[in-house]
Amino acid sequence: MYIHGSFLSQQSDTITVHIVTGNDRTQTIEIGTEKADVYFSEDPAEIENEVNDTFDVLLRNSAKIRLLCGNLITNLFSTSCRDAVVNIYKNDTCIFAGFIEPQTLSQPYNNRWDELELNCIDALSALQYSKYKNVGALGVIYAFVKAEAAQRSFYDIATEVLQGVTEGLDILGNQNIKFWYDGSKAVDAQTANRYQVFKQLSISDLLFLGDDESDVWQQDEVLEELLKYLNLHIVQDGFNFYIFSWESVKATPDKIIWHDIVANSTKTTAQQAVTIALANVADCDTTISIGDVYNQLLLTAKVEDIESVIESPLDDDLLVSPYINKQKYLTEYSSDGEGKTAYNAFYAMTHNQKTTYGAGAITDWYLQVMRNKQWTFPMKGNTDIDIVDYFGSEGTNQHALPDWLGQAPGAAIMALGSVKMNTANDDNSPTSKVNMTNYLAVSVNGNGIDNDENKTYPSVADIQKNIPYAVYTGNKAGGVFSPSDEKTTNYIVLSGKVILNPIMRQTNTYTNLHNKEWHGGLPMGLKENEIYVWHQTVPSRNNGDGRYYTRQYWQAGTPDKEVSWHEGADSGFYPYTGEGPEEYEFKYSAVGDSTDTISKVAVLACMLVIGDKCVVETGTDGQTTDFVWQKYKERSECQSDDEYYQQCFTIGFDPKIGDKLVGTEFSIQNNIDYKMGIDAEGIAIPITKGDKISGQVRFMILGPVNATWDIITRRHPTFFRHTKWSSSSVPLLAHVSSILIKSFEVKVYSDNGLISNGNDDNDIIYMSDTKETFVNKKDDLEFKINSALTATECAKLGVSNTVKLSTPLNISTGDGVLEVYDRNGNVKAKPEQIYVDSYYTEYHKPRIVMEQKLRDIDNVVSLFNHYRHEALDKEFFVQGIGRNLIEGRADLTLKEIGT
Repeated sequence: MYIHGSFLSQQSDTITVHIVTGNDRTQTIEIGTEKADVYFSEDPAEIENEVNDTFDVLLRNSAKIRLLCGNLITNLFSTSCRDAVVNIYKNDTCIFAGFIEPQTLSQPYNNRWDELELNCIDALSALQYSKYKNVGALGVIYAFVKAEAAQRSFYDIATEVLQGVTEGLDILGNQNIKFWYDGSKAVDAQTANRYQVFKQLSISDLLFLGDDESDVWQQDEVLEELLKYLNLHIVQDGFNFYIFSWESVKATPDKIIWHDIVANSTKTTAQQAVTIALANVADCDTTISIGDVYNQLLLTAKVEDIESVIESPLDDDLLVSPYINKQKYLTEYSSDGEGKTAYNAFYAMTHNQKTTYGAGAITDWYLQVMRNKQWTFPMKGNTDIDIVDYFGSEGTNQHALPDWLGQAPGAAIMALGSVKMNTANDDNSPTSKVNMTNYLAVSVNGNGIDNDENKTYPSVADIQKNIPYAVYTGNKAGGVFSPSDEKTTNYIVLSGKVILNPIMRQTNTYTNLHNKEWHGGLPMGLKENEIYVWHQTVPSRNNGDGRYYTRQYWQAGTPDKEVSWHEGADSGFYPYTGEGPEEYEFKYSAVGDSTDTISKVAVLACMLVIGDKCVVETGTDGQTTDFVWQKYKERSECQSDDEYYQQCFTIGFDPKIGDKLVGTEFSIQNNIDYKMGIDAEGIAIPITKGDKISGQVRFMILGPVNATWDIITRRHPTFFRHTKWSSSSVPLLAHVSSILIKSFEVKVYSDNGLISNGNDDNDIIYMSDTKETFVNKKDDLEFKINSALTATECAKLGVSNTVKLSTPLNISTGDGVLEVYDRNGNVKAKPEQIYVDSYYTEYHKPRIVMEQKLRDIDNVVSLFNHYRHEALDKEFFVQGIGRNLIEGRADLTLKEIGT
C-alpha cells in the first residue's frame, strides 16, 4: 500500500509524507481526500532527537505521524522492521527517512475519525533489529556465514551494514544515498590518506559472529564499535549520512569538506555562527541545565583473544557423529602363557565356552565414528571424497569405515572405549559406563617386512599417492598472529599425545580358530579344515612365554540394533591396547655415545599455511630455531613434488634412553624451555613481527613420515621418502598398524617481550589523569575493538600480551594497529588515548546544555552550525535536532563549547 499526502507549515513550507508498506503500491491512499477518509491531525508530524549525550555514536532520530482515520488500516501494522518505509519531505528536501517501528501499532476505533499515531524510526535505529550478516533471517544459516568469515576492511563492513538498511529507503526513487566523512581520522598525516581510513583498517568477521548464533552482534553494535574505535559519530539527515568527530563540529566555524566514501565525491558545508535573537527564535521556552561532569574517565578494552590457531579435530564441542550411538566393534581374546591351561582357556574363549583361567581376558571395544565440520579426510588422497561422508552418509554400517582403515591408508576421527573382563570371574560388579576417548587415527598397516625394500609396506609410492590424509580449512578471517613490536615473539604450540600403534600378530584369525579343528599333534599332516594352535603365542607384556591372542569383529546395520559376528572380517582396524608388543628400544644416540642427544622422532608430516606464508622445518631436531616462515608456493608453482612437500614440518616425540619407539604413548615433542617466557608444552613455532603472519589458516596432515631406525632414527628431507637403505636399517612404518593422536591442540602464545607482570587476567584500562581530591568517575566506557600493544605498553598497563581477535589490522603494513592520526588535534596516538583525551576535555569542567527552539529556516538551522547566546556569552554546538513540522520549528539541543 502507498499512502501519501501534504500539508502546509506555519512557515509556508510544504511538508509531504510518503509511506509504502510491504513494498507494494497496488493500492494507493491519498491523505486528505474524502475517498480515502484519512486526514492529518492538528499536530500531524514531528521529528524527535533521540541523542542522550555526546558519548552516543549513532545519533538517532525518530518521527511521529498522526492521522485521523475513518477506517481501520491494517497494512500499517509492521511485523518486521523494514516492512513499512517512511519518507518525510520539507519542500523538495527529504528530512526524515526510515521505517514504521515494528509491532507497535495501536489504532482506536471509537469515533467517526480516530487519531492514529505512527511511531517511526530512522535507518540507524533500524539496525538494532538485524544481526550481523543478517544471521537468522530467512535462508541465512549461521554455520555457513561463519565458515565464510573473513578479515574485512572497516569500509566493507560499514558500507554493507549501511547499504543493507538503506536499500529501498527512497520511496520516490530519485535520490542517491550518500555517506559523507569529514576525514578527521586517518592512518597517518599524508593528504592522500585523509579519507581512506575505512579502507586501510580491517577486522575479523569472527569478532562479530561469536561462538554460537546467540552471540552474534546486532548490526547497530557492529557499526557503533567500528566508529567508536576512531572516536567518530554518525547522524542521518534524510538520505545523507554524516560521519564526523565532535572536534570537527566544535572547531572555529569555517567549513567542513566532506568526502562520500562510496561515490568518492566531495562537498563543502559552510559553518555559520548564528546568534540566537528574536528574529530567529520560535518562542521563549528555553531550558538551561548543567551537563554531567567527570574528572576521571576509565575506558576498558574488552579483549577477545585468539587461543586456538586451528580448531582441534578432537574438540568435543565440535564433534558430531553421523551415527546415532557407539557400537561394539571388536572383541579381543587373550590368554597369557603357552601351557595347556592357557591353551584350553583360549579354546573356550573362541568357542563361546566358559573358563575361569586367571590369566585370561576378554575385552570388548566400542567405537563411534565422529565428524568435525572443519576437517576433511580425503579417500586415497582425493580431496573431493571425504571418508566419513563416503561411509557415513546414511548413518548405517558404522563398522565399514574402521574395516576399510584396517586395510587401506587413510585417517578418521573415532571415539574408542573398552570394557575388560578377566576370565577368573573374581569381580562381578557391573560396568556403569564405557569411557570413550577421541582419537585421530592415521592408518599405516605395515606388513612387518623390513629386510627387503621391494616388499616392505608402506613404500615411498604408497605414502605419496595418498597425500593428504587430513585437511583443515579455517575461516577466511584467520587472524593476525605476528606481534606488534620486535621485542615480542609469539609462538604457535602443537601439543597432545602420539602413539605408534604396533602390529599385533594373532595366534590365528578368529574365523579360523572358531570354525576349524585344532590339530592336537605335531604341526604336520594338517588337514584342510585343521589349524595348529599349540605354542602359537605372540608377545605379551605380562608373560615371558607370550600369550594366545585373537580378535573378533562385529557388525550392525545401525547402532541401536544388536551386533552380530562379522564372519570373515579379520583384518579391520584395532586400537592401541597398551598390551601389545613394544619394539625398537632407544639405547644411544650414536655409536659409542650413551647420552641422549636425539630430540625428535618424526611421526607425521604437516603443512601449516597462514595467509600467504607457510612454516618450513629446516633442521631435524624440532628446535625453535629449526622453523622459518617463507612465501607459500602452490603445487603448480613448484618444479616437483619434492619441492612442494618440503614446505612442511613434522610432528614427533622426544624419546629418552630406554624408551621403546613402537607401542608406547608419548607426549608430542616439547621444545619449550623456561627461558622462552610462555607457559606451555609442545612443539613451539616462533612468529616475529617481521614474519608478518596473518590471514586464513590451512593445515594438512600430509602423511606418516617414512623414518628408518638404524640404532638412531633418520629421515629424508622429503617426508615420504626414506634415507639410503642399509643392511641394518629398519623402516619403522613397516612395524606400525596405525598412528594415533589424542588430546591434540594448536594454540598461540606470546612471550610478552619477556616481561613478567604476573597479571594475565588484568583488564586493559585507559584512564584520564586527575589531580582533584574529589573524583567523579565515568567507568562504563568500553572498546570492543582495541589496539595492539607493544611489550613496553604491556608493562606500563600491567597486562600480558596476547594474540587478539579484537585488534584491527593495518592493511598496508600487515601489522596490528598501534596508532591512528587525529587531524583535529594534529597528533598520532592510540585510538583509546584519543578517545579518553577528547571526552576528558569536554567533561572535566561544567558545560551548559541548552534546549532552544528556533524557526526552521535554511542557514539558521544546521547540524554543523555554532550558536551564540549573547546574554550567557557562550558559544554552543549542536548535539541534536528535533522538528515540529506544522509549526516550522526546530528544537535544538545545544552544548557549550569549552576548552
